[in-house]
Amino acid sequence: MSEAPESGALLDEDATVALLLDLARALHLSYVPSFGVENRVKKAARAWGLEVEVFTLQTLALTEVRSGASRRVDFHRLPFNPHWNLTRAASLLLLSESIARGKRTVAEARAELDRIMASHQLHPEWLVYLAYGVYGAAVAARVGGGWWELVAALVVGVLAGGIHFGTLKSERMDLQKSFLAAFLGTLLAFGLTFVLPTFDAARALFGGVTLLVPAMVVTLGSAELVGESVEAGMSRLTYGLLRFLMLAVGIGAAGTLWRLFGPLPVQLHANALPEPVVLVIIAAGGLALTVCMSARRRDTPWIVGAVLLAWGVQELTKGVFGDNGSPLISAFVLGVAGQLYSRLPERLPSTIIMPGLLQLAPGFVGTRAILALLGVPGQGDDARVFQVLLVALQLVMGLLFAFMLGLSHDARARTEDARRAKPAESSRHV
Repeated sequence: MSEAPESGALLDEDATVALLLDLARALHLSYVPSFGVENRVKKAARAWGLEVEVFTLQTLALTEVRSGASRRVDFHRLPFNPHWNLTRAASLLLLSESIARGKRTVAEARAELDRIMASHQLHPEWLVYLAYGVYGAAVAARVGGGWWELVAALVVGVLAGGIHFGTLKSERMDLQKSFLAAFLGTLLAFGLTFVLPTFDAARALFGGVTLLVPAMVVTLGSAELVGESVEAGMSRLTYGLLRFLMLAVGIGAAGTLWRLFGPLPVQLHANALPEPVVLVIIAAGGLALTVCMSARRRDTPWIVGAVLLAWGVQELTKGVFGDNGSPLISAFVLGVAGQLYSRLPERLPSTIIMPGLLQLAPGFVGTRAILALLGVPGQGDDARVFQVLLVALQLVMGLLFAFMLGLSHDARARTEDARRAKPAESSRHV
């Protein structure tokens, strides 16, 4: 007859498993892909003497603790959509690495995790809203806008930032805020045509709402597909598609409402700024993006560099592939650069990939396509929904090819764990 386990041992195991699930939740909220979450949680459990299998989806983290012949299964519900906070993400990576090296007890790790997750925003809300506007103005310049397009995009960006940042406390408002920001942003962009001198509302609108484009959802989904986390990857990509559709529906609804009271504003060709001026504005937009992403000071030059890298690669590919350049090549370069960057301590590939992915100007075709479907003149022959889908597919494929190289820390760790597991499985069969 086996002896009942001591209550102290059960309490310790309960506390450890609860901490592991909370760590998985925190990493998930910091834009770590599913295979990265699983790898880090397993290493933490191993450091505390537990043999644990971990499985994560977009809304679920599940652990199976093995103690001899017995099995214990626990799960934790996860918020569906993460949010940007690079400072918190770096602290979590540092914590998970220190746990894996045996430098933190369960109690110490619990206290540190609670401290990290309870930390306040680095910047006041008004500064974050303004940073959204500045970044929106920079995007408007990048897609060919002039000074008045920049002014309008700044106003629309502040509105979008207020909606996006103001709803972070709610974990159920992500799709709704995409629709609401696109809807109100479109009405605001159209309304500004009566206040400001003549400008292209399409460019201003795209610049203002561009931070609501699900760039990181596409990035993580692509990485997870390559990392054999197919279930998580497919759900993320599907959710990214829903986000795109909600933006489109918001723009379409605003256009329909506007036409009930009068014709849509006529769009005219914008007077693009000189290239040196655009370069300076794009760099300023990268600085604003560090505020939006709650980045550390040491990340600032990397984020600005990622913005300029994406813009530069796209401009180079335009000479070969035409006006839109090659989204596939641009995304591939960003994916490789992000993975190499993540090899440094306390770094995430998203620090490079996400800012760069937001720079790819073919996304502007999406706004033009919606406006063209509404009957707004002046959008050009290339404003077709099919082309938007082709551009999105090229971005995904470029990231997929980059992630297939397995250059990131988490991808290499996943491969090494899989190699160790094969001999173990073979020995069991023998």
